[in-house]
Amino acid sequence: MKSQAETVTLLHKHSDLSLSLVSSTLPIGWFPESDYLSSILESAAIYPGKRNFTSKKESKTSFAIETFIPFLLAGVGMAGAGLLLDRATNWTFLREMPEAMILVPALLGLKGNLEMTLASRLSTMANLGLMDTKAQQLRALISNVSLVQAQAIVVSFGAALLTICTFYVEGNGFHLSHVISLTLISVLTAVVASLILSTLMVIIAIVARKVHINPDNIATPLAATTGDVTTLAFLILFGTWINQNREENLFIYTVFLGLLLSSSIIWMIIASRNTVTNEVLKYGWFAIMAGMVISSTGGYIMKGSHKKFPDVALFQPVINGVGGNLVAVQASRISTYLHKFGKMGILPANSLLTYFNPLRTFSCDEDESTQAVILLLMCVPGHIIFLLLIFAVEIDFSRFNFIFLFLYLVVGAIQVALLLYFCQFLSRLIWKMKFNPDNNSIPILTALGDLLGSILLLVVFSILSLSNFQGFTVTN
Repeated sequence: MKSQAETVTLLHKHSDLSLSLVSSTLPIGWFPESDYLSSILESAAIYPGKRNFTSKKESKTSFAIETFIPFLLAGVGMAGAGLLLDRATNWTFLREMPEAMILVPALLGLKGNLEMTLASRLSTMANLGLMDTKAQQLRALISNVSLVQAQAIVVSFGAALLTICTFYVEGNGFHLSHVISLTLISVLTAVVASLILSTLMVIIAIVARKVHINPDNIATPLAATTGDVTTLAFLILFGTWINQNREENLFIYTVFLGLLLSSSIIWMIIASRNTVTNEVLKYGWFAIMAGMVISSTGGYIMKGSHKKFPDVALFQPVINGVGGNLVAVQASRISTYLHKFGKMGILPANSLLTYFNPLRTFSCDEDESTQAVILLLMCVPGHIIFLLLIFAVEIDFSRFNFIFLFLYLVVGAIQVALLLYFCQFLSRLIWKMKFNPDNNSIPILTALGDLLGSILLLVVFSILSLSNFQGFTVTN
């Protein structure tokens, strides 16, 4: 093993900056080769265990390819969710229980928050070599699925209560069967969808590691490939089923809801036995609860937008999902970088104020800025492909509006640019506050994506309405 003096000499040979741990800084993209530095990082790490760092520098081409293909697959899923939501607005469930529309962004956002946070956490663990053995993989599967189940139950219950309060404040009456049914729909949807998707995320992280693909690039977009459609389908399925006989089955629904809520205690006990997931149980609630509130605000905006512009439902999951997916990739990569080269509470390079500069997001001569530019550019062809898919399946191309396309692409790019800027600062701020960005940055960022998407899409339709735009003729 090299001495400390030899290690510092080695580090200075690679960089002239200063590292908070050993008086030298590691630029993004450089990986340590010394066992001594690895041992220092282990001693201050959130993720315990022997590290297996990889030193291969990722090219721009490989990053773009690995990210864009899952992004396209995710976009197809989001477009499918938009088509399904547009159809479902005319079905009995959403007509009789219109406040469930507020739950749509909240539950889709919850899925995004939990699954993308899980994907980021697993990507960091995989890149640190902490998921290489079967024992590590099994431990990661059990503890992380248990954690996500506990989070899904608690947050979906909170989302239902927030929706009910909003519905009551609007002047609607209070009916016990209505409250129990809506709460059960929310919790049951979150439990089933999260169980399926969290298991899938663990498998993706393990497979990506084995085939030498960076999980940071593919795990978060793949979390949304089937996530939106799956969650929305379960919401409509359970909603239709529960709403049909809610008066007759009120007692059964109440008991079932109580069992689901009680099971969260069991899931928490299982998750608490793992160091990593136990830390999330202790300190990871604020971010996902804040994300739920922000997403619910976006849902309230969407509910109002849908009354005035029914076509909003077609495009809402897409614009919300694109921004969330792209910023989640960047947040996951920044978190991995901080865990590899930083000490909790101390940034590996630069001061926090450096990342408050919006120009640094896209114009700095670092890999992070280059990747931000690539992600921003991805949203334009991505949105075009997804819009064409929606028009091909649901809207006649004779109704295609180029002004709508232009405005939609502009607000889509604005949304992604703002999220990437927030990401570079928020991730470092959370790290400086000695919290794990894997668990706290993505929930807030994806929720902001939902809120921005709802507001910006309303702006697009409001501008078009000034030119007597009557909306698209939907052929169901």
